[in-house]
Order: sequence, then structure tokens, then C-alpha cells
Amino acid sequence: MPGLRLVPHLQPHVRGDQTNQSGEGSVVAFLSSKLDFLSPSRRTASILIVAAIAGLAALALPSAAGAHSERATFFPDINQGDFPVYRTEGSSIVVCRPNSRQLIARIRDNAVRRENTKLLKRCIFYNIQRAVDLAGNDTRILVLPGEYRENPSRGPAPAGCEDVYARTAAGSTNLTYEEHQRCPHAQNLIAILGDTNGNRICDSKCNIQIEGMGEKPEDVRIEGERTALNVIRADRADGVYLRNFYIEFSDFNNIYVLETNGFRLDKVVSRYSREYAILSFASDHGIYENCDTSYSGDSGVYPGSGPNGRHGQPDAHGHRYGIIVRNCDSHHNTIGTSGTAGNGTWFEHNRLHDNAAGVTVDSFNAGHPGMPQDNSKWSENLIYDNNNDLYTDERDTYCSSTPWAQRTDPTVVCPTFGVPLGTGLLIAGGNANVVQSNYIFNNWRNGTMQFWVPAALRDEQDPEKTYDTSSNNHYEANCMGVRPAVLDPAAVDFTQCQGTRDPNGTDFWWDEEEGRDCTEDQAGCVDNDTALGNCWVQTGSTRNVGPNGAQPSSNPPPPLLADCPGIDLFRPGNSDKQALLVPCATWSPENPNPPGCDWFTPRQEPN
Repeated sequence: MPGLRLVPHLQPHVRGDQTNQSGEGSVVAFLSSKLDFLSPSRRTASILIVAAIAGLAALALPSAAGAHSERATFFPDINQGDFPVYRTEGSSIVVCRPNSRQLIARIRDNAVRRENTKLLKRCIFYNIQRAVDLAGNDTRILVLPGEYRENPSRGPAPAGCEDVYARTAAGSTNLTYEEHQRCPHAQNLIAILGDTNGNRICDSKCNIQIEGMGEKPEDVRIEGERTALNVIRADRADGVYLRNFYIEFSDFNNIYVLETNGFRLDKVVSRYSREYAILSFASDHGIYENCDTSYSGDSGVYPGSGPNGRHGQPDAHGHRYGIIVRNCDSHHNTIGTSGTAGNGTWFEHNRLHDNAAGVTVDSFNAGHPGMPQDNSKWSENLIYDNNNDLYTDERDTYCSSTPWAQRTDPTVVCPTFGVPLGTGLLIAGGNANVVQSNYIFNNWRNGTMQFWVPAALRDEQDPEKTYDTSSNNHYEANCMGVRPAVLDPAAVDFTQCQGTRDPNGTDFWWDEEEGRDCTEDQAGCVDNDTALGNCWVQTGSTRNVGPNGAQPSSNPPPPLLADCPGIDLFRPGNSDKQALLVPCATWSPENPNPPGCDWFTPRQEPN
């Protein structure tokens, strides 16, 4: 971006409203000169596929990028900051509602009821934002039972903010940080803004802890209005800790964490967002835990543009993964959890089920820093029953004709992103990811799916990067097509593969693409390990296992499905398979049935 200076560990997030230049001509010319080693038919097919995808990118990118347009953003320094810890002592402000006393009296747990009754005497605000405004660094905001609608944040534009409110009403999402400071409620009901001097480092409202004091999250309900983009925005708010409440009804994100070094979300129930239940972006040292996310038009959990500086190496604190998602239940969304440029994230002990797709991670969209995606891990998760058909003609008609603010049943999800319905886990253009010791079952299309995404689709015009995705991904010790006796990750023995047969459509689907390793001096290089390739462990104690110990089903079958450590030689994938993916790139809510794409047609339950 003109006028922006890059500093170590920081990369820009290009505005989503920039004109897309696909670079189609340069990509095709590059392929013509570099694919001589292929047979004439395979070389021609590969060139045509990339040309088609590059041409379709001009159609697909504006819609996709517009779904998550944001200002130019920068990653925090990975060697500063750390994961926040829960605090029970220190300065605190108490917030309540007029009926909190009556609600406290209904609490069954005696100790919780006594604590809330004691805190009620200290209540000084009826709105959470008022407490945030008063809070200094390290303040705990204790929220007593009640429904918090944050009515003062819903008023008309204050003097000096008319232009910002008008742009927001017209659909703009990419306000500058300074505009959020000046007009914090143009897009947010609750705004925690921590940078007062413009250096992108928190110096005010740092280490804020907002905690619902009820017996369960539903005792403290934060109610968004459907026209507000974000219910809670934590922006450059290092150390923010959100705990034990229920939140719903945003037009974009129920909870949005941006450019924040250190955040934690614990025991949060987030539902009924038009797009995302919980989203973090260009942030680091973050933990999502014990969350329940559902009925979101895109994803329940979205750690997008995850920490980009590690590339599989630990930071100064010894943390290999900068974001951790654990013990969460994400269901009845379009996607359980996703992340464009979702780097350096570890998912463990989660339930991802009853979505259209359970997990996606990708290098699809322009305007996301940290491309291409690399070095995330999924271990000891339950990924199952992701066959929720949100792409019916009836649903398309309802969603296109009924504005979000007029939808009376929030459980009717209108998808805002196109995914291959019936897929457990999808890696769409990612490198050096680990899929290890998960139970993946009853996903009617594919248990896992992996394919190459050309750089042109993310508006990368350097032809040397055309094949910079889909390399070194590692699958081991997964239990495929077996339903365990209990659906609680804490009670499942992930060292075994035990339960009843409940097959996926195909356990492992691969387009057979082995991406090109880059050199260390190449800008943005994330894969220079020439000893590893894409691989699926097929022998030994860590092999992937199907029902009754059988070999999992796959497309292609072994030996074309590479055993580990894989064959680290660049090769374009199966052009017949890749050609089937091309039309799916044009999906949008306005184009819900792209001709030639079968992603949105439900598969039959496997026998």
C-alpha cells in the first residue's frame, strides 16, 4: 500500500476494494515455457486450467474479498506479547442491568449467587461500553446477569462522524483505525481500542478482562443489532480476555479481534451472526477455548491471517503455534472453522460437526496478509456429520430475497461462502500442515480433501509463485470412517481407532498436485524443505486406519496416494480433477449454482 512502511514481522493487508489484476497472460506464458517435461496433452491441460482459473479470478475475487474487506493491517511482532492468563484480582468495574437482582436470585449455585449479590452493591453502569470507556490497563469488567443491548451505542451519528456512518451504511467495512477511534460505534456496539498514538502497539485499554459473572454463559447475554457489523471489536487491544457470556446477532462478526498481540476467549457462546461467530485477524498469541459457535453464514471459528512469522519455528517464548483453538464445539454453520491464510494455528480437542463443511483452510482470497497458508495443525478432534445442505434452491431463494435484518428464524443459515458440501477437512492451497490423530467420519463427500490453488486466484501476479501451494502436508494416525462410542474429545482415546463403522464418502481426496519448493531468498518463502512432500502414513504404528483396521479409502489409491515422507518433486496434479474445481471458484450468494460445479449438490449417505 502506498504510504505504508513495512517493519519486521509486519505484513500489510491489502484493501479488499482494490481492482483485481489477475496476471493471466504472464501466468500462461510462464506455464508454456516451464512445463516442457510434461506430455503434450498434460501440458496443454495444465495451461488451460490455470488460464481458466486466472480468468475466473476476476469474477470470483471481488465478491470473496468484499466479504472480508478491511483496512491495511499488520502482524504484531511474534517475539513480543504472550498468551493472556485469567485474573481474579486487581482493579475491577461492575456492570449490571435493572433486573440483575431478580436474575441473581434464580442462580442455583450458592457460592455464585452470593458473589453476584455482593458485587451488585458496586454496580455503577448499565452498559459494558461505559465500563470500557472508564477502564485503564489491567482492568477487570465484571458483568452481572442480564441482557446487554448497549443502547447508547446504537444512536445516530455524533457530530463529526456523519461521513463515517454514511460510508458504513453504504456497505464500507474498511475504516481506518483512526476513524474507529473517532467514531467507535459506527460499526461496533462495544469497541476496545488500545492504540492511542498510532504505532500499532497497545498503550491504553490493554489487558482488559470482560467476564460474565453468571453460573453459565447464557446468564449474561450481549444482544447485537443486526445492522451493526460487530458486537464486540477488540482492535490493537493486547491482552484482552473475554469470558463466560452469550453473544449474538451481528452483521459481520459477533466478536472481532484485530491486530492484537495476546487475546483469549473462554466459555463464550456465540450464535446467529450473518458471517462469523468469532473472528481473529492479523493477531498473535491467541486462545479460543471452551467455546460454542453456531448458525453463522460463514464460520463459527475463524482464525484468519494467523501468525505469519513462525513458519513452523518457535518464537522467543518457545511457542510454535501462535493461535490455539481447543475444546470448542462448532456446529450448524456453513463452516465449522476456517481461515484464509490461517497460519500457525493449532486445533485440538474440538467437535466440528453438522456444518456444510467441518474445516477449511485456504489461500484463495486476495487482500489477506500471510499468503500462502502454512504450518497449522489439527490433532485429536472429532470431525463428523458435516452434510448440512445450505445450498438448496429453496434456501437460495429465501436468502436472496430476505435481507438479514428481516430474517425471523436465526437458525436458517444463509451461506456467504461456497464449500464442497459434505467435506470434513479441506486444505485448499496450503503448505506444511499436519493432520494427526483425529476421528473423521460420516462426511458424505470426503473425509479430507486437498488441492492446489494457483497464486493468480489470490491476485498474486508473480508467475514464479504459480505453484507455491500444496506441498509438504502430512496426514498420520487418523481414524477414518469410525464413530467412537462417545462424542466427547475428553473421553475419546485417540491412540486407538475404536467404534462403529460410519464411513466417509472417500476418506482422502487429493488432486495429486505437489507444489514447488521455494528458495530461502524468495520473498514470502514458506516451504524450502526438499526432504518432504505431501504424504499419508500407510504403514507402521502411526498409519491412518479405517474400520476394523482396514486401509482408508482414497482417490487416488496407493501408491499414487503418497506414503510418508512423500516424494518432494514438483509435479502438476491430475488435470481432470482440477478442471472440475474451476467453475466452483465463481460461487457467490448472487451466483449460487455455477454451471459445471457439483460442490453444492449433496452426496448420498455412504453404505
